[in-house]
Amino acid sequence: MSLPSTNQHLTAQPGGTQPEPHWVKMLEINARAQADAEVLNRRYIQSPKQTQGLNYDDRLHIRLGCGKTKAYELLNAYTNGEEGGLRHVRVGNKYIVTEQAVREWFGDYGMQASTSKAA
Repeated sequence: MSLPSTNQHLTAQPGGTQPEPHWVKMLEINARAQADAEVLNRRYIQSPKQTQGLNYDDRLHIRLGCGKTKAYELLNAYTNGEEGGLRHVRVGNKYIVTEQAVREWFGDYGMQASTSKAA
């Protein structure tokens, strides 16, 4: 007695799992790239209140992990052309800092302790 022939191929891997389809891998890569792009497009402001409607905390001092005074010191250092300042744009009375500028600052200068005492 002969077995019926089919065009099906067994694709099981060792351990009993089937290989992941290529389209699943491409969806994962695409989702990761979109998430990375979303993070890089973030901007931070020096403000005591978080902006509503964002899915992240856009307060600069929170992103830097320091106090408001230290954040102002970093912003003023850049404005004065001093080394170690945080690159920003000032629009009206607001300081706007991009995620890229924050990453550049962390890559070059790490967190520094403030030499001035808090009020």
